[in-house]
Amino acid sequence: IRGGDRMPRAGRMLRGLYHGKVIKYGNKISHSDKKTRRRWLPNVVRKEYYSEILDETMNLRIVTNVMRTIDKYEGFDNYIVLTHPKYLEGLGMNLKDRMLEKLRREPELTPSDFLNVSPKCWDYLQRFDALKAIEEARLQKKAESRNQRALEIEEKKLEYRRQCREATQYGKPVPEPLKIPKSKPKTAKLKCIQQRIERRERRQRNVERINRLRHGSKSH
Repeated sequence: IRGGDRMPRAGRMLRGLYHGKVIKYGNKISHSDKKTRRRWLPNVVRKEYYSEILDETMNLRIVTNVMRTIDKYEGFDNYIVLTHPKYLEGLGMNLKDRMLEKLRREPELTPSDFLNVSPKCWDYLQRFDALKAIEEARLQKKAESRNQRALEIEEKKLEYRRQCREATQYGKPVPEPLKIPKSKPKTAKLKCIQQRIERRERRQRNVERINRLRHGSKSH
């Protein structure tokens, strides 16, 4: 039997805890080397779990692999808080955000207030907030540099217009056109988005030009 994973993720993965498990597609190969298409479904069950941090009992769709992982983490809350976000999609990330928000909102809570919540959850919260602060500072610095660059470009444009006015008024040589370097997209996705926007703007300009020509011919 041979098979592989097929992306993207299914919508049902957003409504349960699948820990990255997906439907696998492949071939069932007989002794005569005849291939028959088949698929392997995750072993999904329904099970109730109690969250001590949220003080809620929830009935979840969960794969049996996650049940073993929860036992390994020694608690449902430990699994949700300490698991990497790429394995928690939709419902899992929602629970993770709620748990972290409650621990952040109630700093008086300690591991001794719970039965199966590990102290690692508080360490994770500190690291998470520190990384979030670093990311916010990076984005703010990037936004400030972008605004500063926009101001510099605007100043260059104003100076160029002033030089053009002086050249027209006093008969001086016209300055060379202003060359503003364009920032190249970093990824293929951004490049595709930029090309799509440019095509849309080009179509809009063509429509406006055609409308002006039509109205001009009617006026004559």
